[in-house]
Amino acid sequence: MAFAVFLVAVVFGGTLLIELAWPVSQQGAQSALARAVMVASLLSVIVAALVLPALTRLRQRAGNAEKAINSTNDGYWVLDGSGRFIDVNEGYCRTMGYTRDQVMKLSIADFEAVATAGQIEAQLKRIMHKGNERFETRHRSRTGEWVDLEITVTAVEGRYLVAFLRDISQRKLAEARIQQLAFFDPLTGLSNRRRLQDRIEQAILISTSRGTHGAILFVDLDNFKLINDTRGHAIGDKLLVEAGERLRGALRAGDTVGRLGGDEFVVIMEALSANSQQAVHQVELAADKFREALGKPYLLDGLLLHTSASIGAALFFGAGVLMGELLTQADTAMYEAKRGGRNRCVFFEPSMQALLTRRSELEMDLRRAMARQEFVMYCQPQVDHQGRLFGGEVLLRWQHPVRGLVAPLDFIPLAEETGLILPIGAWVLSAACHRLKEWQSDEKTQGLQLAVNVSPMQFGQADFVDQLHDVLTASGCNPARLKLELTETQLIGDTDAMVGKMAAIIALGVSMSMDDFGTGQSSLSRLRRLPLRQIKIDQSFISQLPGEAGDRAVVNAIMAMAEAMNLEVIAEGVETEAQRECLAQAGCLLYQGYLFSKPIPMPDFELKAREGWTFDATPLPALPG
Repeated sequence: MAFAVFLVAVVFGGTLLIELAWPVSQQGAQSALARAVMVASLLSVIVAALVLPALTRLRQRAGNAEKAINSTNDGYWVLDGSGRFIDVNEGYCRTMGYTRDQVMKLSIADFEAVATAGQIEAQLKRIMHKGNERFETRHRSRTGEWVDLEITVTAVEGRYLVAFLRDISQRKLAEARIQQLAFFDPLTGLSNRRRLQDRIEQAILISTSRGTHGAILFVDLDNFKLINDTRGHAIGDKLLVEAGERLRGALRAGDTVGRLGGDEFVVIMEALSANSQQAVHQVELAADKFREALGKPYLLDGLLLHTSASIGAALFFGAGVLMGELLTQADTAMYEAKRGGRNRCVFFEPSMQALLTRRSELEMDLRRAMARQEFVMYCQPQVDHQGRLFGGEVLLRWQHPVRGLVAPLDFIPLAEETGLILPIGAWVLSAACHRLKEWQSDEKTQGLQLAVNVSPMQFGQADFVDQLHDVLTASGCNPARLKLELTETQLIGDTDAMVGKMAAIIALGVSMSMDDFGTGQSSLSRLRRLPLRQIKIDQSFISQLPGEAGDRAVVNAIMAMAEAMNLEVIAEGVETEAQRECLAQAGCLLYQGYLFSKPIPMPDFELKAREGWTFDATPLPALPG
């Protein structure tokens, strides 16, 4: 405005000067034309001097603004009222993967991945009326990928819309990641404890409002610790991921599955029948699907693994029970399913709470037992076909200050579940080696051998061979007098790794025996590769002898296989003379069982051994071969 006033003043002043300077005698038509030419010339000079530089500066500023708009990563639009593009910058084109010409031929609806054409039209009208609006949406790029955008739109003169668009895809990914970490298990992608708690609260509200039942299921993989410890944590993690996928695939619509931790999964079932019996039936059907899905073989990194599932179920109706109580009930029922043989579903009953309390108390006592030196070693003799003592199997007992003598079956499974089997197993191995060292100074005991059971978790430790070496060195015993017993199940898996570990143990001078032979799934080809010295026939086969011809044929087949593989055979659970005679006729010359002696405290075993222990069983003559 100031510049325009200045220009008018200059023109007016210039004209006045010309009028004053022009001689009066020359006025007329010619003089008027001359004055006009002179004024026009003066104006040209003024425009050249003042106006053109100003216009140039304006163009430069406009060019700089356009360059800035095109160089930014943010998008810029100018639209008409129908959503057609009037102008668009290079930033939006780069983000969406189109050229400017391509974009100008399209409309917003061609990019929008969330709103419909009708919704877009209504929104444009609303912004025109309201004046401005900020919102988030998602556009589809030329490659088909979605781009999250934050858009700020302003109406101009009631005819145009100017929009600025910012790509917020990375921010959305970060928000989704935070959400994932907050509510989902990082390993399996299933709901975590926090989200499960929210879902349980929702299920209780649904049950209350609709008058229907709901259920909480605790699903625990059987023998997972054995697989995890013997095959490695990487395989264990892959098994958990696969198990989670199988559970997800077996869910009803609307139900939720999550992972609490370890191998414990939780299923929340909503909107079951209002009738309790029908609701129980619905849960049983679902549990059967879960067990069927989890019971199928797993092929992981070339290993074929098998597991099953123990399931505990807690049914609820309305808001009569707290969420924490429901979880405890389902957990209690799951432990009852394991105690009852595994691979089954058990519903919670109030009487189970007492069992859970006793188990919890037993676990607390077990944790204190090592420090209080409450474990006691027993030993059951092993004899040859002539009744001569050649060694014994170390068996553990727990001398509880209140419960008295606790048998292994009552605390060893709990020790394995809690991981306490590792310090307990290490103590037994050390104590056995120190006993062997003491026996070396007595001619009555120096030739005896001790067999020690090694738990799957203990044997699966990466440094087990080093631990064994340290124990042998610290005790100073003769390693040839130590025999480690492993179950057949322990020796299934990575044969090369197993052979390597067993070979390292044998290199220390220790022999190895396969316990419970015939109850596992090992093949003869794998068995042939394992550097075993002995197999122990499981007592389930012995108890049937002399029995029918088929029972005897099983024992004969085991003996024939052992002879072909140059393996020593010992039979456990021998209780009658008839069983011993049948075994001897089959060629089995080593025995262990109640026919000779029950397990007795280690001091009593040593005393009898030094006294020249003899057995009531009639010695059998030596057999040829």
